[in-house]
Amino acid sequence: MSVQTEQSPLPSRHAVRNTIEGLVGRDVDLSDGVAPPAKSTNIVAVYVTDQLKTAALAVIDLECAARIGGALGMIPRGAVDDSIKARDLPKDLEENCYEVLNVMASIFNVANAPHVRLYEMYAPGSVVPADIAALAATVGNRMDVKLKISGYGDGSLSIVIK
Repeated sequence: MSVQTEQSPLPSRHAVRNTIEGLVGRDVDLSDGVAPPAKSTNIVAVYVTDQLKTAALAVIDLECAARIGGALGMIPRGAVDDSIKARDLPKDLEENCYEVLNVMASIFNVANAPHVRLYEMYAPGSVVPADIAALAATVGNRMDVKLKISGYGDGSLSIVIK
């Protein structure tokens, strides 16, 4: 007999690393980190259940988003660094980051937990709804890591479970 939980468990670092590493085709290291400070340049991905109930968030800073997008698209590191210096995320890097965040929904889909999918990605400069911003700042059921992609550098990633 199996018991269905009402929420997805916090994924393991191993699952996060393997998912991103498998997509970008480069070594990815995760180490202890801190939550990215709330900034308008952050990306916030909202994952929902099939009943459209918010289940989890991924919050990444501009550096992490640019490096993930660059690594997926094999965009030269110099172009990625230039976008970070300009505090701008070009459309190609944003779309590549979206693809990685979309596939990352798989880390929440485990046995006996609700099915979860990416519902929305708030790009830099987007207005994040107050309830989502409050959840992103929640202390507790979360993982804050420094993500380093070989050849591209590092950034901050947080996963928050509601």
